[in-house]
Amino acid sequence: MDPLSDESLPRLPQRRPAFKDVAFDGDQLVAVILDGDGAALPVRAACQALGLDPRYQLQRLREHDVLVAGLREVRMPQGGKLQVVVAILSRYIPFWLATVTPGQVSGEMRPKLVRYQTDLVDVLNRLYGDELAPTRLVSSDPAVAALERRLDDLLVELRLTRELLREQRAGEAVQDARLDAVETVVDDLQQQILQHTAVAPAQQEAIKRAIKRVAVRYQQRTGNERYAMLFAQFCKAMGTPRYDALPAHKYEQALDWIEAQARALLPDDPDALPQRQERLL
Repeated sequence: MDPLSDESLPRLPQRRPAFKDVAFDGDQLVAVILDGDGAALPVRAACQALGLDPRYQLQRLREHDVLVAGLREVRMPQGGKLQVVVAILSRYIPFWLATVTPGQVSGEMRPKLVRYQTDLVDVLNRLYGDELAPTRLVSSDPAVAALERRLDDLLVELRLTRELLREQRAGEAVQDARLDAVETVVDDLQQQILQHTAVAPAQQEAIKRAIKRVAVRYQQRTGNERYAMLFAQFCKAMGTPRYDALPAHKYEQALDWIEAQARALLPDDPDALPQRQERLL
């Protein structure tokens, strides 16, 4: 098998296409229309029309970090049957042509590609260069000169719009970062407040009542008083000298501790566990 054939390379996203005849550099090629992606041209057919080496270009496209995103595997009729081929989305073709060395194309295509890439140098300079509106040679033809000025105006407008959009997105990113920072600070403050805020009176009473319930039922079962020991163990486990000094953030932990004691001391007595509604206080 050809090591550079479509079938031998890593799999790309596949789509079920419709087909349409399109003109490409004077040739009629079959394009695929992909739902959600638009038109795409088979890479091999496009290379043949340009006089390029299909295997080499296919390898370059797959290795290019940007262009590989424009490749799709599609099924197209070839030789009376459907075969999987690699196609490139039409919106990626202008950039692909910008990366092709003119010496690699056919002699007929070379002057066209040189002109295209020369124009692209000017367009990219106007969009990304240091000057907002660099000077250019003005055509002696008034009609052409007017069109060139119109093009220059549109490129300036496009650049300003792009820069405005970029600034807006940067501002949104900064705002998002600030909001994240504020949320982090608020969360930290809430944790600090909980650490220094005692449980509410109703919660204090719920904890006290739950411990007494375990102690009473244990005494009923064994005849031994247990409340004083349970209270001492509770204070040690929770790091608090009394119920009303228990930090608010330890309320659930306190109920869990009481449940564990109830299960250990009275494993067959579910009524010894803290009541469910006390967890909702």
